[in-house]
Formats: sequence, C-alpha cells, structure tokens
Amino acid sequence: MIQANYHIHSNFCDGKNTLEEMVQAAIKAGLTSIGLTGHMPLPFENDWTIQTGDLDRYFAEVKRLIDLYQDQIEIYKSLEVDYFMDRHSISEQAKGFLNELDYVIMSIHTIKSLDVDPIYYIDESRENFAEAISRFYSGNSQDFIKEYYQAIGHMVTAYQPEILGHLDLIKKFNQDHFFFDDQESWYKELVTACLDRIAATKTMIEINTGADMRVPGVGRYPSDWIIPEMKKREIPITIGGDTHYDTGIAFLFDAAENYLLECGYTEYWMLKNGRWETQPLGV
Repeated sequence: MIQANYHIHSNFCDGKNTLEEMVQAAIKAGLTSIGLTGHMPLPFENDWTIQTGDLDRYFAEVKRLIDLYQDQIEIYKSLEVDYFMDRHSISEQAKGFLNELDYVIMSIHTIKSLDVDPIYYIDESRENFAEAISRFYSGNSQDFIKEYYQAIGHMVTAYQPEILGHLDLIKKFNQDHFFFDDQESWYKELVTACLDRIAATKTMIEINTGADMRVPGVGRYPSDWIIPEMKKREIPITIGGDTHYDTGIAFLFDAAENYLLECGYTEYWMLKNGRWETQPLGV
C-alpha cells in the first residue's frame, strides 16, 4: 500500500477543500506521510495560485496542522514552484523560499509569461493551448514540445528540486492525438533525452495519479510507456496525487502501485522523520 502523497492542493490556491480537510482525508485513507504543496504565487495576476498576501497565513496553517496531527500523520511544508520556459528561471520570489521548505515540487505550467497578454497555459484548456501554439510557434506543436522538454532538462539541472511535477503535462488535452502522437519516434527521442538529463541529477519524478479525476482518460503522468524508460535509468520516484479534492487523496494509488511493480520498480521514496527513505512497493 502506498502510504504517501506529496502533491496536495487546497483552497488556498486551486483546490476545493481546506488544508485541514485534506489532512483528515489522508488520515482516513491510511496515509502516514504527506506534503502540502500550494501553488507558489506567480509574478503576474492569476486566479489559481496562492496570492502573495496569503503566504504567511498558509504557512501558519500548515504549522498548526503539523502540530495538531503530529501523533496521527507526518505533514511536510512545501510549494509547487513554476519554472518559466521563456525566462529560463523561476521567479525571484520563489528563489527566496527554496531553503524554507521541507521539499520543492517544480513544474512548468505556462507557455509564455513575458510581455504577453493574456498569459497562455499548458493545462488551462485545449483552446488556450492551441492558440498559444498558433501564436508563438506558427502552429508547429513539435517545436513547442522540443522547447518544453529541453526546458525541463534545464530546470532540473539548474535547480535540482526534490520532485519534478507532472513530467508530460502537455498530454492533458491531447486526446485523439490532437497536438502530437506520443508513439512517434521524434517524441520518444525528446522524452528519453530529457530522462537522461534527469537521471544525472538527484531529482525524483513523481508518479502523478490525479489527472484522470479532473480530465477522465488522460491517465497518469508520466505516461505508461515512459515509466519503464525511467526504470532503465534508475530514476527515483515518489507519489503525488496532484490532489485538489479530499475525495482524491489516494486516487488510483493501487493501480499505480501495481503498474510500477510490473515495470520493475520495487520501492518509492517518502519522508520519514524529516528524511527521505525508500519504502517498498507491494507491501
């Protein structure tokens, strides 16, 4: 049984439940170690991250819950930090928090964020994604995808976050191969080259189970074919529900565990008493 979830949102950002409701759901589900990972504020206006003025209140609530539930579950303080492809960096504000957290998830959500109105996102809608590909890449999704995986490689090399979030988020609205075919050789070459760069760092890739809850049919991140490639490179893994609802606190964890075992993984990493340790799968 998987006992950890290190990717949990709340109504401080784009989640639907309070932090305490998420903690209570985790305890009920039998989890023993979790991380609370609000979206780090962005350097432009948006409606889905923690707002800068709420950060102190967020951290205070996390601390309260750590103390209140310490005899029932281990709770860790984190943020999901955005890396910007066009800036080749994270925000200056985010840099100031890296050493204050128990761990960091680093992800890419934006397509363009400099001198652009509106901001374009990978995961907002198919229409928004397609408009960005048309506007900035002359409709050539392959050019964008190449830039995306190169950016992930640069991100993990430059910052070596503990956890890489939703590696292939770009597939979220790719039903019926709308943007690309992930079985074509050019795509697989980009992904495996990215994995080679990740394997040279200490960064763990999360097995992210939450996408299907919000967009049925998307599957896990990373896609099933990528996980054996990760295993070949002995890339360490951790578990993240990318949980936005208390009902999804351990969503599809059993299925993910079974597939990881099929791919040859025998362990995942979890925080115990403040230290990263391996935990056996299938136990």
